[in-house]
Amino acid sequence: MTEFRKILFPVSLTKLSPIIAPYVASLAGKYGADIHLLHVTRQFDGYVDAYVKDTDDTEIKRVACDFEKEIVSGAEARLERFKERHFKEYPSVKASVQTGAHYKMILKYVEKEGIDLVVMGTGRGVLSAMFGSVADKVAKLAPIPVMLIKKV
Repeated sequence: MTEFRKILFPVSLTKLSPIIAPYVASLAGKYGADIHLLHVTRQFDGYVDAYVKDTDDTEIKRVACDFEKEIVSGAEARLERFKERHFKEYPSVKASVQTGAHYKMILKYVEKEGIDLVVMGTGRGVLSAMFGSVADKVAKLAPIPVMLIKKV
């Protein structure tokens, strides 16, 4: 039987996240697994490079960088509150906020941390139906099992 020692829960910090948390907690309790919470924020350099007129003025890039830092800082605080609210009874919970392409950062984290199972939510909105969701990409590309919990 496969043992899950490290479970990754990519937390979107949306209304779906608290729905997924009990599944993660249950699995972690059953297997005595460490829980890893990962929230991924968008990187703004690409937006600035793609959509802002070329200029020698570095002020726009500095503002974008500062804004990105504020977003990361806010996400770290929200993720810590989420961790305390949903996983306070679990001794081994690691929370991390990273910046980049969502599915790529999740897959990198899986490899870097030696994750055994990913548990994540999936919502089928119009955009995800047209372009594919992060959950779909992770499920297709991850080298480990991925459990998708759909919003009910």
